[in-house]
Amino acid sequence: MDPGSISPTVGFIYNTLRVIFLTISALMIGMIIFLLYKSPYLDLRFRERYSESRQRRPYQKVKIDDDWKEILRQAKSDDESERKLAVIEADDLVNNVLAQLGYGEGSLLEQLDGLNEEIIPNIEEVKKAHRERRDMTYDPTKKVSKEKAAELVSVYEEIFKDLQLI
Repeated sequence: MDPGSISPTVGFIYNTLRVIFLTISALMIGMIIFLLYKSPYLDLRFRERYSESRQRRPYQKVKIDDDWKEILRQAKSDDESERKLAVIEADDLVNNVLAQLGYGEGSLLEQLDGLNEEIIPNIEEVKKAHRERRDMTYDPTKKVSKEKAAELVSVYEEIFKDLQLI
């Protein structure tokens, strides 16, 4: 087709539309760059990578320090109900942390079934401790000594050490 055969009106409309669409495209690209600059996404990604390289361990958004200190205090208590509560809370904390880290939803046993010993080396001990916790919950007459509470809490503590949370 010969460019000279196109009427001037069609050429004008074509050039006008081309300028309009190029302007819209430039505005959209500018808006994307602006939103990426203002969004915290890039800052968080950079902070995660910087933190990982500096601390030589995975960046974790999960913080358990205050909760864990309270659980340890309860496990050493002279009051048996405090010791039971420490074991129950430690079990629940492990369940919540595994869910936050993306290892599944549901009960702790369901989450542990999806894991292997490379992630949690003492997985069998954790399952045993969870069963003890479940027995303790369903049987209020079950006694928990200081030694037993400390043993159960230490099993859960190993998980946090393996996941580099404490």
